[in-house]
Amino acid sequence: MNPSIRSKPKDTPTYLVFFLFCFLSCENRDADKVSLSVFGDGVAFNIDGELDMDKTASCGTATPYSSSSTSTTTTTTTSTSTTNLFTVITRLYFKTGEYLYLKFLYDATQNQGSIDSTQGFSYSGRIGTSAVVSNYGKIYWGGSGVPVDTSVSSSQALSYLTVDLDLVGTAVSSGSVALSLTQCYTVDNINCTSATSTSMCYTQDGDTCYNTQNISGPSVSIKGEVNCTSSTISSGSSSSTSTTQ
Repeated sequence: MNPSIRSKPKDTPTYLVFFLFCFLSCENRDADKVSLSVFGDGVAFNIDGELDMDKTASCGTATPYSSSSTSTTTTTTTSTSTTNLFTVITRLYFKTGEYLYLKFLYDATQNQGSIDSTQGFSYSGRIGTSAVVSNYGKIYWGGSGVPVDTSVSSSQALSYLTVDLDLVGTAVSSGSVALSLTQCYTVDNINCTSATSTSMCYTQDGDTCYNTQNISGPSVSIKGEVNCTSSTISSGSSSSTSTTQ
């Protein structure tokens, strides 16, 4: 056989392996990692880091959502709930010290929703980086990003959380965003109360509920992904908790 027309060995298997490796690497999201971009008028930085799962006991809690309504013919206030709606609250700690707080309404029949209008998103803790808050935008969880068991009627801990954020918020230049918020009892989600109640909210002064609208600064866009996998909550099962958020 003429060497000049000798067929070359097929390299397809090698290329195929490389393609599959690249495809899987691109498709698989990094576990226990947050990767967000914050940019706006004179502001541009990343919220990018590995989560400290020793401090993050679970990836959040999901509590059946209930709404109160008042009858037009009586003064009786009734509370209604649906098994498809849950309030999800997560507070994630980074290995570098900062933390991220996220609250949104999860609908088991949808793959996206809105963040809470008063306590939707906040980030702080890193020296030299602005605190960021948001109360407007979308959160996407796809088909299995929020492992809520709709048959559970009490609060349940989340074994993982895989969501994408597309928010409009504020990089704080004035006002106060505490580096570490605490919880207090509340009956109106506005003021703290010394009496024990079934609802709690986050506070920075012990008197009022923390509201992300009470600050000022340049408007920013917040986009990216949040990935958390708990080592203490079994995947595929829901763990109930008595903590009221």
